[in-house]
Amino acid sequence: MSLLNVAVWGLGSHAINRILPAIFSMNEIKLIGVCSRNNKVVKACAEQWNCHGWNKSDHMLKSAKVDVVYIATPIGVHYACAEQALKAGKHVWCEKPLTCNYADTKKLVSLAEVENKVLTESFMYLYHPQFHRVKKFVENSKIVHSVICRFGIPNLDKPGFRNNPELCGGALWDIATYTTSALFAIFPGQQVKVIFAEVLTKKKSRVDTEGRALLRFSQGATVYIEWGLGISYRNEIDLWSEESTFFTNKIFSKPKGYQPQYEIRDLNGNKSIESGERCEQFTEMFRAFFRIMGDQEKIAAERKIILQRANLINDIVNFNGVSNGKLEEF
Repeated sequence: MSLLNVAVWGLGSHAINRILPAIFSMNEIKLIGVCSRNNKVVKACAEQWNCHGWNKSDHMLKSAKVDVVYIATPIGVHYACAEQALKAGKHVWCEKPLTCNYADTKKLVSLAEVENKVLTESFMYLYHPQFHRVKKFVENSKIVHSVICRFGIPNLDKPGFRNNPELCGGALWDIATYTTSALFAIFPGQQVKVIFAEVLTKKKSRVDTEGRALLRFSQGATVYIEWGLGISYRNEIDLWSEESTFFTNKIFSKPKGYQPQYEIRDLNGNKSIESGERCEQFTEMFRAFFRIMGDQEKIAAERKIILQRANLINDIVNFNGVSNGKLEEF
């Protein structure tokens, strides 16, 4: 496969600190340019990474040099950005979640199919060896009894869009989507039912701040997921099988160079510790996206999993009766 030229649309701190360096470090893809309405940031990034800089998205989308657009804008504008890019004939790699509306997600998946373009959703942790080890534990277990998955973060000094409901800020879209996305990779091909779910909003908050859900998978596993914004940090997954248990920390977000640890207890509760591999998960994600290109089976599989993730979040929201952003206060 020939070299792919990638343009990054959106230049927040996450894109500048993690996405641009990861793309620039790779041989398979080339950072061809960056796009943002912030002239100063565009100029600085274009100079640092020796690439094109665009202040207007239509100029970027008209460029014949751009093969793929990586969307790193706030969640609330993902749909509009992705729609424009697909209609301009570009492949789209998008920050998670693809949209904050199930109907919009279905529209984008259908549009990508019509335009014969690749559409991906960037859950970077899925490509780290740490998550591969989680999957191996499940695959080697006769029966998985239950899974507990938690992700919560303190309030950020510069929250950006995360406190803006118009841009789909809040804990559900920014944090809960990590926990739900893990499940379809752990239990591929299984159906899931929401047993209980709630999405809650603290008083005086403009966005939802926490939630939890109890799920049942078709082969019997019970899953409890919990997420929160403005609480002490947790980022973990705990699995319980008939033969043993498995726990690991920093399963989702992790710093560069992080070496995971695995706590395993046998049938009788005896504990052992394993050390995992260090890896830059964004680089591994981009390699996986590169391998999808031109593989119709993998392209179709990615579209299917995007819809499954969106449908589960939709079921959680509707279980609680909080559609259209009308969230419960406590």
